[in-house]
Amino acid sequence: MKKSFSLLITIFLLAIFSYLAVSILETKSLRNTNLQNQYLYLQAKNHKEFLKAYIKSIDLKNINHLTIEDNFFEIYALIKKKTNSFEIDFFVKSKKFDISIHEKIIK
Repeated sequence: MKKSFSLLITIFLLAIFSYLAVSILETKSLRNTNLQNQYLYLQAKNHKEFLKAYIKSIDLKNINHLTIEDNFFEIYALIKKKTNSFEIDFFVKSKKFDISIHEKIIK
């Protein structure tokens, strides 16, 4: 009776500690994924702000599309001529992850 009771307690404790270990590892993995997505979002936002500043500094008469080459992001702007202004769509998309930013301005 004593051996079976100690075996039952050992199995029960092993199951509880296994569940806790898996929960801790899932939480750490989720935290790492969130940090990675935060970093990529900030990087994409910086790329968009750079493209926006660059487009404001150039003449847009004969430009319809502007692309910046990057290894990790697709960075481009679509420029549409209106009567007295330009409608500009900025797009920044990650090539490997599900991060994308879009902004539309009128200049």
